Order: sequence, then structure tokens, then C-alpha cells
Amino acid sequence: MERFFTKAEQWQQDNILLRVTYSKARVGTITFSGRVLQISPDHKQLLFYNDDTKSVLNLELNAIDDVLPFEN
Repeated sequence: MERFFTKAEQWQQDNILLRVTYSKARVGTITFSGRVLQISPDHKQLLFYNDDTKSVLNLELNAIDDVLPFEN
């Protein structure tokens, strides 16, 4: 868990574009391209900016299935 938050902080500092996959009840799996805006380790939440829809998403860590940086 600590390793993930350390990696997420690095992505936030470097403004890395990520591919985020998460699960939503009654909808299923959702994937978007975005960046980490804010990290809340005490609440186990991450705030993402969705580059596709120009919106902000607050995701709980247990809803996130996968986070991968895009290759250059």
C-alpha cells in the first residue's frame, strides 16, 4: 500500500498521463486517461483529472483495478 502511494506521488509530481481502470457498481469496468491531482492516504482516496471528459473523479483505492503510465 505504501509503495503504491509513493508511486502515485511521483506520478503527481511529474504530471504523468495514466490509464486508470476502476469498477463501478451496476456499471462495470470503466477506463479513462487522466492524471493524479491529489492523494489522500489516510482516507485511501485519489483525486484524478480525466483528460477524456475534462472532469474530476474521486476514487477510493479499493475501486481502482489498475493504474498504468502511458508509454512515450
